[in-house]
Amino acid sequence: MSKLEKESFTLGLAYTQVTYKTTNPIAVRNTQITDNGAPSLIIELNSSEKKLGSWPLQVGSAIIGWDVNASASFFDTRYQLVNSAFRGTDIGTRVKGGYIGVAPTLFLKMGPLYPGSDIYWKVGYGIGPGLFKGSGTAQFNTSSGPVIADVGSSSFKFALYNSVSWQLRVNHWYVNIMGKWLLPQDGHNSSLESYGFGLAYRFDF
Repeated sequence: MSKLEKESFTLGLAYTQVTYKTTNPIAVRNTQITDNGAPSLIIELNSSEKKLGSWPLQVGSAIIGWDVNASASFFDTRYQLVNSAFRGTDIGTRVKGGYIGVAPTLFLKMGPLYPGSDIYWKVGYGIGPGLFKGSGTAQFNTSSGPVIADVGSSSFKFALYNSVSWQLRVNHWYVNIMGKWLLPQDGHNSSLESYGFGLAYRFDF
């Protein structure tokens, strides 16, 4: 039968692409700055898993449950999306900072995938509060031409934090495909999006 995990701390390495989006009252549309993909740390604190319901499978079982996950990360975006929707160009603009997010997460967990193994598949989505700090400069297209302006804030602001993940767990190791979105409540209609995959190790308490 599928087992429920205890409290744990997760540490690993991921390759992610982070994009910072923001607006300006004088701009004709929003602007986006990315890191064009870069290595980043996986730092997470996880509560114990709680079961809401389960049913048996041919091998193992499936569980619908919930837990609470806290994540922290830094970002450094310095490539502005100018002529491409995916690959940024270095034009001298840059926004960097960091965030902390805490999210109650609803998940579906299946396994063990093979008899006698400790291999599980898990997918989850969480939403909750976060703290976000990011500042720098960005170029905006205006009716009179490009304008570079300061963006963001050097102090932490409250943010809405969203997280989605797909995990293949093998003992204490897991491969993770993840997406994170933050909506800072700073009055600038800004957002941070992060997509990537990584390998991490779970340390149980």
